[in-house]
Amino acid sequence: MLAVTFATLALVVTIVGWTQAAPATVGPGTTEQGQGADVGEKTTAYWLWEGAQLWHIPNPAPTVLSTTATVPTLLPALSGSFSINSATATNTSVRWTFEETTAAPTSTELELRFTDGLTRTAVVITVYLETRTTAPTAPLAYFLYWDAGAFAPTGITVQTMQVTVQACTSLGHCP
Repeated sequence: MLAVTFATLALVVTIVGWTQAAPATVGPGTTEQGQGADVGEKTTAYWLWEGAQLWHIPNPAPTVLSTTATVPTLLPALSGSFSINSATATNTSVRWTFEETTAAPTSTELELRFTDGLTRTAVVITVYLETRTTAPTAPLAYFLYWDAGAFAPTGITVQTMQVTVQACTSLGHCP
């Protein structure tokens, strides 16, 4: 069970940042950043990854993002918090910060795919969201949490990780 929890936690730090061809580590404190050959991301020009940290699930726990391409979660008009798995308030989590810029197109579905490439078989978590019907007038911050449960590490090292954010061609038609 601990190995599964560890592998899953490693997955959620897929967007921890970019290291310079060295393992990435996420821990409490400041946001991890950097870039390298074994860690990276691919995002749209308007949905940007800003960082990741060990955190706690807020109270009340945020809404879980949709895992169904044909039923994406509609983003709120203001910044907000979401979970990528079922979450319990105050549990240890990894929190990613994304920024949606004013260039975001309206009513566009996005697929966010978090992939962990440890020495074991890769694990993938995919969630779907939809931009609002009106464009934001200022950049908005969205916090995405992954609930790590009772497992409370002080830090974790990941050898390879990726996050991919892609725009879908239409509702339910994602890459």
